[in-house]
Amino acid sequence: MQTYKTFFAFAACVLLAGCSMFGNKEGITLRFHEEYDTTLPNKLSRQVFVPKVGLTIQVDRFPIVSERDILDAELMQTAGGPAIMLKLELNGMWRLDEVTTRSRGRYLVIFLNGRPVAAWLMEKRLNTGQFFLEGDFTEEEAKKAIESFKRQSKKRNSLWY
Repeated sequence: MQTYKTFFAFAACVLLAGCSMFGNKEGITLRFHEEYDTTLPNKLSRQVFVPKVGLTIQVDRFPIVSERDILDAELMQTAGGPAIMLKLELNGMWRLDEVTTRSRGRYLVIFLNGRPVAAWLMEKRLNTGQFFLEGDFTEEEAKKAIESFKRQSKKRNSLWY
């Protein structure tokens, strides 16, 4: 009986430690979704309305880039309001390069915390690993997102070095 109690106590500790290590405590998410390719089955897409541009766009359910692909982020001020300069790690840079090369003329819809904040028309190839995000968010939201991205990047890098 004592063995079972010890085992379950150990299992509970491992489970809690795993959840706290790999969970997104900050709650800040960033997802880049490609405009839906009509050759995909309908169950792999969803329709979203992007208020900033006033468009309804059918997007792929699976993101191309996420907050896990961000190395650094910086707040920028523009005439249209706050913007975020994102610097992507190598894998995110390759995926963004690939989608902007393959999908010219279609949209890339960017979600911040599950809310569509921008739709960017892919007219040119992005192969520098940087993305200038102007969207439907406040300066306070942008600052919180940037802090979260930097924390996540620092945490990820500390695991590797």
